[in-house]
Amino acid sequence: MDLQDFITTTLCQISAGVATAKNYDRCIAPRIGVGQDEPKILRTLADSDGVFLVEFDVPVAASEATKNGAAGSIAILSLAPGKRQANRSVENSLVSRVKFSVPINYR
Repeated sequence: MDLQDFITTTLCQISAGVATAKNYDRCIAPRIGVGQDEPKILRTLADSDGVFLVEFDVPVAASEATKNGAAGSIAILSLAPGKRQANRSVENSLVSRVKFSVPINYR
């Protein structure tokens, strides 16, 4: 998987995940702006409610396309329960970290 494919796949998966979460709770990823009274504080555009950023730092593995022509994919690496070892079943992959934030407001 080249860099362009990695970035495209990662951003599309993040966007789809945020959109799905937003279907469950409209407080996730509201339209935001800066506060008039305090420009360092993020606020919703509609109600000026405070917005907080939930930060994610996720280890991922980007696998290459398979022999049968299937596209490469991005998988989250996880620790095996009780073993505290990284899953080593991903072959021919590039391990990276993806960091991103999602705004949330509380009403």
